[in-house]
Amino acid sequence: MSVRFALLAAVALTLAACNRSPLEVVVSRCPAVAVVGDMNTLTRFKGEGRATDDVMYTASIMDVRSSCTEEEAVDSRVEFVVGATAGPAFSERQITLPYFIAILKDNSQIVSKEVFEVTLKFDQKGFARSREIVTQHIPTIEQARRYNYEVLIGFQMDAQDVVFNMER
Repeated sequence: MSVRFALLAAVALTLAACNRSPLEVVVSRCPAVAVVGDMNTLTRFKGEGRATDDVMYTASIMDVRSSCTEEEAVDSRVEFVVGATAGPAFSERQITLPYFIAILKDNSQIVSKEVFEVTLKFDQKGFARSREIVTQHIPTIEQARRYNYEVLIGFQMDAQDVVFNMER
């Protein structure tokens, strides 16, 4: 009888410790944050060639994290790392790369897009990194409640860069 009582007491204590309803839904007005798939890596070549020996550098957007405050307005803070590796054709010490942050409403309408630049300085081993922090603002909490917002990040590219990424 004491084994049953101990088991029943353990179950009761476990359930009491979990006093939250598992069906409770918390609605957040914070926008989702994502890196655009074919715009997260940028490879630059020297000249017209596209061989491995022609690669000057390859840069990537990685380690994306976001946080958000919901008060009278919604402010989304996005942190990420831009990293690059020098290729065989690289001869510089630093590069400056453009990237964008765009806010989409209901997965289709671009509300805003801003282009930023990051300067990367390469070390002796041919690596460079920079942590970027950008804050995006949705003016009112009512506006955030009405629509689904999303923050997208990517390198600002021309058509050739996008085609190269899609083909690789």
